[in-house]
Amino acid sequence: MSQVEISSGRISGLVREGCTEYRGIPYAAPAEGAARFLGPQPVTPWSGVRAADRFATATWQEKNPLMGVDDIGDDCLAVNLWVPEGEGPFPVMVWFHGGGYLAGSPSQLLYNGERLARSQRVIVVNAAYRLGAWGFGWFADIAPALEAQGNLGLRDQIAALEWVQTNIAAFGGDPGAVTVFGESAGAFSVATLLAAPDASGLFQRAILQSGAGDMVLAPEDASAVAERLVAGLPGEGSAADKLRQASARDMVRAQRDAVKCVVRRGLREATPQFGMTFLPVIDAGLLPYRPVDAIAAGSARDKQIMAGTCRDEWHLFQYAPPFNGGVGMDRLKALDEAEIRRRFERALPGQGDTAFALYNQQVTPHPQRCALDTFSAMETDRLFRVPTRRLLDAQVAAGGRAWGFEFTWDTTAFGIPLGACHVSDVPFVFGITDTPVGQLFTGGGTEAAELSARVQRAWGDFARSGEPGWENWSSGALAQHFGRETGQGPLLDAPLEAFWAQVIEVPGQQDDAA
Repeated sequence: MSQVEISSGRISGLVREGCTEYRGIPYAAPAEGAARFLGPQPVTPWSGVRAADRFATATWQEKNPLMGVDDIGDDCLAVNLWVPEGEGPFPVMVWFHGGGYLAGSPSQLLYNGERLARSQRVIVVNAAYRLGAWGFGWFADIAPALEAQGNLGLRDQIAALEWVQTNIAAFGGDPGAVTVFGESAGAFSVATLLAAPDASGLFQRAILQSGAGDMVLAPEDASAVAERLVAGLPGEGSAADKLRQASARDMVRAQRDAVKCVVRRGLREATPQFGMTFLPVIDAGLLPYRPVDAIAAGSARDKQIMAGTCRDEWHLFQYAPPFNGGVGMDRLKALDEAEIRRRFERALPGQGDTAFALYNQQVTPHPQRCALDTFSAMETDRLFRVPTRRLLDAQVAAGGRAWGFEFTWDTTAFGIPLGACHVSDVPFVFGITDTPVGQLFTGGGTEAAELSARVQRAWGDFARSGEPGWENWSSGALAQHFGRETGQGPLLDAPLEAFWAQVIEVPGQQDDAA
């Protein structure tokens, strides 16, 4: 079936072996002019047959050929679909990409859904959303005359899910069997959708890869980021005037300084956030609570959740030159203990020395890396593993069902042993371990392909039945391993559990900063 009638008109797709691919189907109008500061607007219907054979442009961001992002613009709010051959109804898996809420595209080769759709007989939908200042700039306080809506990226994601509900049956999909899944910022987005009342009825299951439920800001933090952004824009007049007059490239350039703010991740003083400062914002109408608190209160009780991490998330950002600012291993090895202690204290104010001592007991640095392995292990826990544990606990405490997992596949990339680093799980999910981008993060080969098949079966089984095939979180808080070893294990050992209980509170509790 290559031609399909959807709500905005008729489209034709690209017939592949075992599936049909549809590229760049708009779910909203181009976010240009005044619409740049508003939620997604309706698509103008077309007549005749529209060829869905070209990907939409990526949303405005820094060009990044390494990530496959070179063509950027306003006409970005689109979905890509891969539909398996045969009779439906098929389960539907809607993917939200990562990139720190600043970068990325659903059309990256890393996220090609063809093999997942074909092997698991599911419809894979990759959805775009606005990023950075366009998607998560909070202008209500500093530029009220702009009459801008907030959380536009989240509104885009909800609109994409509404498009799925309206149109997926035309492709043979089951709108009552929708799984949202994502990695990194995409997984943080999934957690946010679990807490957003407007998204509640739009999906039934969720998979979070390297993401959890506390990557949000209070309005005052988001306003401080917006002030810094506006200060970097050209032009004269009020904040609203400068924002109206700014070109997209002006905004992208101004973001470079705005991301240097330090904000309170999850509304808490104990976990400052660096680099990722354009985030979903607590908003009484759209996102009334931190996702982890909403989940603890039962917002996702009627859904099934899988959530997990890669064992060595932070190694990618610590050691890989494309992701660490181009710093080579010689410079990293030259850092002394005082500098490493400083980094611990910056990440964990008031707890740096305690954490430094604990992680030096816990971690033996790899001979081809350096003493920063201790810091990398702590950052992996601070940003990913502990918040993932809190989200799983919140779902179970609320009476919902949840499953944990951990990727443990060691890889060498960019000439450096990176362990099971951030992003290394993605090629296994999409079945692309034998492609150039998949080989970069997995090494490729027969063993990687076999693990990919096992991962795809689990993800597909979950999308079909809500059961991935291992013991759920309530049976002992154990995560399923995906690597060269099998079985389940805890995400944290007892000393780490005790330490982090003092830093990142248990679900449903907020500190005074909230």
